Amino acid sequence: MKNNTSTKRDIDRRKLRKITELSLGIPIIAICLLVSPLLNGFTKSDGQTEFAFVMIYIFGVWGALILMAFIMSRLLSNGVDKK
Repeated sequence: MKNNTSTKRDIDRRKLRKITELSLGIPIIAICLLVSPLLNGFTKSDGQTEFAFVMIYIFGVWGALILMAFIMSRLLSNGVDKK
């Protein structure tokens, strides 16, 4: 019986560690999604860049990143509360 509880605890710790590692990827995703439009939106000189589209894209990605961070924080807090 003691072995069963330690196995369950190890599985819970492993899940929590995986969620933590996933949450560390959010800044990397943010950099990849936001750097290119920012550079292209403000440095192109051909006049074909739609500034409104760039701003909608930036704020859309920003909102999605906030949502991802919120979901990750809820998952991490649920994992800590189980102890």
